[in-house]
Amino acid sequence: MIDPVVKSKCLPAYVVIDTSSSMKPQEQLLNETVDHVFDVLGNSPRVSEFAHISIITFNTDAHVVLEMADIDQVANLPMITCDGTTNYGRMFQLVKQRIDTDVTALHASGRAVLRPAVFILTDGAPMDKNWAADFAALTDKTFRRRPHIISYGFGTANPAVLGKIATKAAFIATDVDNEKEAIVSMLTSLLNTLVTSASAQEFRIPEQADGYERVPIEFVD
Repeated sequence: MIDPVVKSKCLPAYVVIDTSSSMKPQEQLLNETVDHVFDVLGNSPRVSEFAHISIITFNTDAHVVLEMADIDQVANLPMITCDGTTNYGRMFQLVKQRIDTDVTALHASGRAVLRPAVFILTDGAPMDKNWAADFAALTDKTFRRRPHIISYGFGTANPAVLGKIATKAAFIATDVDNEKEAIVSMLTSLLNTLVTSASAQEFRIPEQADGYERVPIEFVD
């Protein structure tokens, strides 16, 4: 017998931010723009019902600074601080761990859970050498909860690396005057993507980001 209860859809979305020491000059801006994104999404009931957001930062290690939550239940955002080196491996490990935890919890709450979306913002190249194995584990087709990954790079970010860590779209900043504009443009693209996805009730891949160019990706789902 078909269950007559129609579950509401939700999109687990992870904002993954490079917070190595090279990002220190942009620390205040990162906090301000993340606050702005949450303010806008929180004032859009349809989006806040659809998108569940977690913030993960990575430098020498990876950290969950905001656990997966309904946007309208987030009273205060934690401060983001920048220090250390740029290590990708621990970040991919932590994202995979959190996806398993969060998707299980969302299913238990009675939601229909879409494939997770991961948005990575970085201004440099990885300092660890063995990160590719952790990325492969996160995106392996045997991992049923493998996410869609969109990468955004600026500063000294390597386009080839951005293409390797994305599964759906990769962007490199080219038409922005400074790193501040690059950060704001990326988070605006994230915001627009979530709004569009909420309207469609499915994840919509961003086609473009102001100030960025798309680069080829090496992994195709």
